[in-house]
Amino acid sequence: MLWALSVFAMSAGTAVVPVFSAEVYLVSVVLTQPGPPWWVLGPVAAVGQLLGKAVHYLAARGALRLPKLLKRDGGREGWRWPRRLGELCERHPVGGASTVLLSGLVGVPPFAAVVLAAGMLRVPWLVWLPSAATGRVARFCLLAALPGLLRLSTPLAGAPLC
Repeated sequence: MLWALSVFAMSAGTAVVPVFSAEVYLVSVVLTQPGPPWWVLGPVAAVGQLLGKAVHYLAARGALRLPKLLKRDGGREGWRWPRRLGELCERHPVGGASTVLLSGLVGVPPFAAVVLAAGMLRVPWLVWLPSAATGRVARFCLLAALPGLLRLSTPLAGAPLC
């Protein structure tokens, strides 16, 4: 239980302030501790990550007040991309949810950027959250299960040869 709590805390913290990788921490816990199985740690890490990224989503949406230094400036030349991306998402609504899902799963485009764009474009919470949750749960479950899968299938990962 304590390891699951530490994975949750690290995932939430690094989602808000990305100074360390939640993925690296999750895999290191799986490799070094005989704690909870992958099907517990994966969703726990995903929930922590989504809780932290919700701060970014709400800030980009304008629901949270930010210091003046961090506020977006919609009048500058470089800030046309959110408007163009918004128009594209309005024409292809499934594409926006698919982009969030894909980004949550494989990290391309970067999930942090997609979260900010979703907030700036005012993507509805009921569209953003299920797509992001599906991608993140799948990603973290795969990462948590990967060391066990590699241990069972290859002698290089520590499994005995005979």
